[in-house]
Amino acid sequence: MTPYVSDVVVQGAADGPLRGLSFAVKDLFEVEGTRSGWGSPDRLAEAPVAAATASVLLPALAAGATLRGKTKTDELACGMFGENPHDGAPLNPAAPGRVPGGSSSGSASAVGLGDVDFAFGTDTGGSVRVPASFCGLFGLRTTHGRLSTAGLMPMAPSFDTVGWLARDARTLRRVGECYFGPITPVLPPRILFAEDAMAQCVPAVASVARAAIEALPRLHRFTLFEEGAAHWLATFRPLQLNELWATHGEWATRPGRNLSPAVAQRIGIAREVTAAEMAHAVPARAALQARMAALLAGGDIIALPTAHDLPPLRDSPVEAQIAFRERTLALTCIASLCRLPQISLPLASLDGVPVGISLIAGSGQDAALLAAAEALTA
Repeated sequence: MTPYVSDVVVQGAADGPLRGLSFAVKDLFEVEGTRSGWGSPDRLAEAPVAAATASVLLPALAAGATLRGKTKTDELACGMFGENPHDGAPLNPAAPGRVPGGSSSGSASAVGLGDVDFAFGTDTGGSVRVPASFCGLFGLRTTHGRLSTAGLMPMAPSFDTVGWLARDARTLRRVGECYFGPITPVLPPRILFAEDAMAQCVPAVASVARAAIEALPRLHRFTLFEEGAAHWLATFRPLQLNELWATHGEWATRPGRNLSPAVAQRIGIAREVTAAEMAHAVPARAALQARMAALLAGGDIIALPTAHDLPPLRDSPVEAQIAFRERTLALTCIASLCRLPQISLPLASLDGVPVGISLIAGSGQDAALLAAAEALTA
């Protein structure tokens, strides 16, 4: 149940604000002199040796942090649970009998185990936020397009973002300062409680999540899903799947591919997205983006649960996993569709298992989000 696929080490600069800290990276990031397998033995066998390190890692290295390994991911980053049949599932240190979350599973596990101080992942539909919630960590999905994805495996380019995880808000913020400049912890003008999002959660999780959110300062209630949660999901699904097919479809369907059944099924579903679905989804996304931009223009931040339920038990039935993914995607697709930054905070628990609470800010307000996270957890 190791988090790692490689123990590659890259020393950071001799001095800098992150000197003495260590980090890991998801095996979607190029690291000079290594191959990236993307959670797939077929990809690893064909992968070239990287000529350069992904550009987004360079500021952390220049700030003095040292890379201590590449971490496991769901195959082709297609998963919410971290159970890769080729590599095995990393341990969830906060709930050992449960999945760590995916697809940035190894990154969350490595941080949760205390092996490294922080770890980079990617987030398309929740792949940093969900592992953060499941493992009781702080996890940031950055504004789409804010940080370079050069040298990373693409999945769905209009959704793909870089993010990172840490055990505390201070470390999360210190990493953020390498990219966004100095950040002073400060509360937002208002925290908007998406009260209707509780209906997406199982009752026990809704209860502890509600208590955690209602304890936050400057709280105002509002209705998030004016169009209904199903509308958000119906907008997200065809767009993301269409891009998945465009990115990986031809490669994944070549004869002799050794894909796991779940990923092969997902690629097959992606192939079947219709023109009618796309014709609905493209303008629907634009309308949702406009509404969220107007809502958050004054610097307010939305609060809602990160996931609808506790992390599933390891080796849960596939049917149960599919149902789980759909319900949690209704929560995580909000920031993904609207290209917004989001942080999951470990503010609640149920029977000793972490329950993440998320904050969503306006586009480009990554620094303000990190500032709010630290102010709220100080």
